[in-house]
Amino acid sequence: MSAAAGRGPPRGAGALRRAFVAITPPPAVLDAVERLFARGPDRRFRWTRRDQWHITLQFFGRVRDPSAFTAALARACSGVPAVPVRLRGGGTFPRPERAEVLWLGVEDGDRLAALHERIIDAAGAFLARRDRAPFVPHLTVARLRRPTDLRADVDALAGVAIGPAWRADEVTLFESETRPDGAVHRPVVRYPLGR
Repeated sequence: MSAAAGRGPPRGAGALRRAFVAITPPPAVLDAVERLFARGPDRRFRWTRRDQWHITLQFFGRVRDPSAFTAALARACSGVPAVPVRLRGGGTFPRPERAEVLWLGVEDGDRLAALHERIIDAAGAFLARRDRAPFVPHLTVARLRRPTDLRADVDALAGVAIGPAWRADEVTLFESETRPDGAVHRPVVRYPLGR
């Protein structure tokens, strides 16, 4: 079942668990990410799956009033033009010498940062204090089994463009379900940009 475009969840829907707002790259970009990491097994990494690849604009966690939340997100996205995006380079959290997460970066993320701020301004009341963090636009590709020095990996990605540039023309509200084989992200509402 596809998510509604710009409308909230069905009336009477319960709370959203592990809600987040993100942009999903187009297939050509996802293909390029897949090619970049198509190599032999490396036991240091737990690779994320293609269906998990996205650029998070904000994680909200549990949302008890989905109708008000989705209305706030609709206001945040209203009138925002499509955003130019390109994946370039990479990094880690928390830092390359003791990495726990490997990610691909976003070239010139100022427009995404502005969209992130609009979302915070409109829907900040739904944001838990623990989920407030500096915005770093990225696409997570792997989690590390233990803190690992990835300085060489990050250096190898420096300046590398991954796939074509594109114009992000929608923002998606997802609900994430954690499972033993990895998280499953279900689209709840899609908000068009550039209209």
